[in-house]
Amino acid sequence: MPPDALFDKCDMAKGRHIFHDMLNWVLPERCPCCGVIIAAGGSFCVSCWQKLEFLGPPWCRGCATPFEFDRGADAYCASCIANPPRHNGIRAAVKYDELSAQVALRLKYGGKIGLARVIAQQMLRHLPEEQAQLVITPVPLHWTRIWSRSFNQSALIGKQLSALSGIAFVPDILVRHKRTPSMRGLDHKRRRQAVARAFALHPKYKGTLKGRRIILIDDVLTTGATSDGCVAVLKRGGADWVQIFCWARALRDGGTQADAMISFDA
Repeated sequence: MPPDALFDKCDMAKGRHIFHDMLNWVLPERCPCCGVIIAAGGSFCVSCWQKLEFLGPPWCRGCATPFEFDRGADAYCASCIANPPRHNGIRAAVKYDELSAQVALRLKYGGKIGLARVIAQQMLRHLPEEQAQLVITPVPLHWTRIWSRSFNQSALIGKQLSALSGIAFVPDILVRHKRTPSMRGLDHKRRRQAVARAFALHPKYKGTLKGRRIILIDDVLTTGATSDGCVAVLKRGGADWVQIFCWARALRDGGTQADAMISFDA
């Protein structure tokens, strides 16, 4: 490489570094929960990080509902014993509360699309070690919501998780051909009825899912009615294994599934 070209590359790298520093000074990074200014490259301020309730084992082998104490890797909760779920587990980064809700709301309704990467970074620790035949796909939105919002927040999260992990991202395995009404105030049964037959397998993927293992991305999981509808379609389409990944999961004090305090209609 000619010396002049080497110096040009060094100057360009230095220029980019200076520009990045200036940008951080003019538009500093902020905590996605509370909005306080944080150091460049950070995700949350120390205060919010300590308040977030990160989820992990010990939990139910079937649905990953947290246990108060370790019951063993093969233990199931009472709900899964009585009604085995269609899915192969739920992996939520944090418990849903007022703090974690702010992150989801700012991404979904505030247009802070950079938060998709912050969320994906917290999902990485839950990825399975065996990644053969594994693909990532989002819970789909109806076209009218895409038109009004201009993006699918679950697809943004899935794309970032794919970039961080190297797992293939396929955004259109599922389609939402029925717009569901607002879920606010509906109980679990009525939510399931509302999403019944709302999802379908995209025609181009029919016959291609046999043997596939799928990570289904959602932003917030409340009753699980929406994701359960998606799982049913994927399993009927031939998928061997479907696990749900989400940013936050609503849980009652006892650890069971609960409705979110704020409506998170897709």
